[in-house]
Amino acid sequence: MRNIFCFFLAAFFFASCNSKKEKQTKKKVENNEYTISKDGIGDLKIGMTEPEVENLLNQQLDFNAMKDSAGYWSDTIKTKYKDIDVSIYFERQYSDDDNGIMQISGVETTSSLCKTSSGAGIGDEKMDILTGYNENPINMGPDWEIVNDTTWVMSKTKYSIYVKDDKWDKELIFRLTNKKVTSLQASIIMGD
Repeated sequence: MRNIFCFFLAAFFFASCNSKKEKQTKKKVENNEYTISKDGIGDLKIGMTEPEVENLLNQQLDFNAMKDSAGYWSDTIKTKYKDIDVSIYFERQYSDDDNGIMQISGVETTSSLCKTSSGAGIGDEKMDILTGYNENPINMGPDWEIVNDTTWVMSKTKYSIYVKDDKWDKELIFRLTNKKVTSLQASIIMGD
């Protein structure tokens, strides 16, 4: 009788382990037009120049400031990429033969259509991200909120997880509010 009980207990244990593994496997997303990686979202890639982005989106970008003004080195464009809303972060890249080209330094979305290749997306929790990227360098912690001109406090509701790539030049940023992912961002890592 004891052997039968042990057999059923072992069978139940293995079945539940297999069930968890199947759930994790099912969560993986095939590479599609809304897959976000450390390189960008779909065909919208970090490092693309302003003309390349305009060609991809089939529209002229409307920057907030005059691109040729002194001190102008970054800007953000809110637009559509296919069927999702995105924020595209640009930085001016200087070279010897021109006065500076705007290039993508980051892409962010709040669309539930966008997922990582491991299946993490809007509405997921911290452990979903940590298990999907357990072999990557990760920084995480509460966000800081401004109280007044001189005082900042750690947020009780906002949290960010930064998943670095192997070269430490790009990262995925998961922004959480009330323990749920609310935005996904691919970005270059800024130097100190």
